Amino acid sequence: MTVSLLSSILIEAAEPVSMSVAEFSQLDQAAQKTLLLDVFQRRLEHSKNLAYEVDLDLFIHENQDEQPGKLRSSGPFRRCREWRLGNSYRMDSDMFRPQDKQASQWISDGFDGKKRVSRSTFTDKTHKYGRIDTIHDTLLRDNHFLFWLSGEYPSQEIFLFQDIIKHKDDFDIQTPVDDKFVQLTIDYQPSWKKEPGGKRVFLLDPSKGFLPVRGTSRWEGTQPNSGQRQWRIERFVVSESKLTGDVWMPIQLREEILASPAPKTIAVHEIKVTHIEHGKVKPSDLVVPFTEGMTIVDAIKGVTYVTDEDGKPVGPVKPLSNGSPVNTSK
Repeated sequence: MTVSLLSSILIEAAEPVSMSVAEFSQLDQAAQKTLLLDVFQRRLEHSKNLAYEVDLDLFIHENQDEQPGKLRSSGPFRRCREWRLGNSYRMDSDMFRPQDKQASQWISDGFDGKKRVSRSTFTDKTHKYGRIDTIHDTLLRDNHFLFWLSGEYPSQEIFLFQDIIKHKDDFDIQTPVDDKFVQLTIDYQPSWKKEPGGKRVFLLDPSKGFLPVRGTSRWEGTQPNSGQRQWRIERFVVSESKLTGDVWMPIQLREEILASPAPKTIAVHEIKVTHIEHGKVKPSDLVVPFTEGMTIVDAIKGVTYVTDEDGKPVGPVKPLSNGSPVNTSK
């Protein structure tokens, strides 16, 4: 099967891409690169109409020779539901304290990619807040499944396939690896650095549309002023995947992060997708409602008010203190 035919199937017919490592190995270097770029670009398009639910666990382990050792602590458990349509989204998060079986906080955040306006709510057992703003919610960074999709916050480089495509000139493709995989290596340039300082190495499964099933990223540098050594290591392993539309998506994976600011520990993220579907998201799914009795901060208009049962202002609409918006929902 030629690379042009595969690309045509991928883009026009939206059929799942599947081939053996032997078939991929028969392509010349330029054709291999073109095929991988087409596959990764399709993933970005695929993520623009996607709904899913994911469970997120965080565990902090001792660092024993770059491997997780004794468990030190566990972070809050989080269950997220996200609806994505184009460059807009809504993400609902149920927040659980460690060892709690019931959620204690509920957060909903939506962003209109065309209007560049966000709308969010925060609810616990005693408070209800809402906010209108022009920024993304910082809690997005805690959903590590997002990094397998597309986006702009906190930076485009943190999204796996956007970063791979950005470094297309660095592609080093090796095949076969372990008899059935393709190995892709690119430069590793963290979002806070102006130049690369390491490599990202991925094992791709050609039978599942070149889904990355393992990855290791290593970066090392020095602080400009002190000259002190800095480093960061990121690893992931995909243990289960699911064909979603025409794209294989990871639905159970483990991510490990080691970094020089906390050299004695390893952060282990356990990610399990419990539901995922493609192509069914509607604009109405993205609406974040304001409920009755919710205190709203409108950072765009510089006002605050309380809502009625329709989410409209009831009572006085007041200017924000000192004219400065304060994010009461965080």
